[in-house]
Amino acid sequence: MSRIKVNPNIIHTPSFKTFMIDGATLKGRLANIGLTTPMNMLDSRYFYTDVEGWSKILPDMMVKSSLYLEDRYDCDEYALKAKVTCSERYGLNAMAFVIGDIPEGRHAFNMIYDGVDWLIFEANIGFGLGGQAFPIGAEGYRPELVLV
Repeated sequence: MSRIKVNPNIIHTPSFKTFMIDGATLKGRLANIGLTTPMNMLDSRYFYTDVEGWSKILPDMMVKSSLYLEDRYDCDEYALKAKVTCSERYGLNAMAFVIGDIPEGRHAFNMIYDGVDWLIFEANIGFGLGGQAFPIGAEGYRPELVLV
């Protein structure tokens, strides 16, 4: 018997609409924005929500800037954490892990699919447009490699 009692945090999940798209179609939507060689499409079906739904759940994907440790916990870990949290808590796997360029140099961030467009999501609250979803190209965000 354990001597340590663990009380898990209760996470209240907001309600939102969920939609499904097949992997080949979603890959085509990446090609439509110039990403013809995504890193990988890992699933045959992808689940996403609309802009209203994303606005309810993205706040939970934001990561505190105070966790930053150069090369140990930086942009790639922030983006991976957001992608995993999105899938784990909300069942949405149409949040992509992205490597690309920003004016400051090479960077990792996320993209979300809302049924119409792909949007950039910066999970680092204190970095540039952190905690926001915005159009590709805004603030110089240019995706190159995508893992969906």
